[in-house]
Amino acid sequence: MALSHVMNLVSNSGLVGAGNSGAGGGGGGGNLDTQVVTVGTNTGGGQSTTRSTEGFGSFAGGSISDGTSNIYSGAAITRLSYEWETDMTFAQELSELRLVIAGSHANSGWTTLTVGSTAYLRTNAAHAIAPGGAETRWIWIGGADQYGGMSPFGPEFGQTNCVFT
Repeated sequence: MALSHVMNLVSNSGLVGAGNSGAGGGGGGGNLDTQVVTVGTNTGGGQSTTRSTEGFGSFAGGSISDGTSNIYSGAAITRLSYEWETDMTFAQELSELRLVIAGSHANSGWTTLTVGSTAYLRTNAAHAIAPGGAETRWIWIGGADQYGGMSPFGPEFGQTNCVFT
């Protein structure tokens, strides 16, 4: 099989490799933006439901370098987190990755967000702009993940590279 055919298969499968162009806000190579998340965690819930968050932003805490988007003219990245919920009453488990950037932004300008070694295609995310254009959200819905084992982030207080290409 020719190398060009193999490269086409890899490209068409949605699998994308990402390099590290350095800390916070950097581009470099084919990277449009690189952020480093210092991972925070939080767990809450009630009698039958547990919701956990890992990464950066509301609920999780954590931090992000430099926290501004090279793609969207320096707009603040306010959240980049993985969440999972277990509802014992209905035997449901849900997971999702959330990216939130301040302001109103089109669903364009980048192809893939790679968190650690896990690639998320922009076109596979639900894209929504909050009323009044206060923020734009991209949400990738995952499958059942009762204990957060599918999280792309590393351990709490560790650092995870997040690369936009």
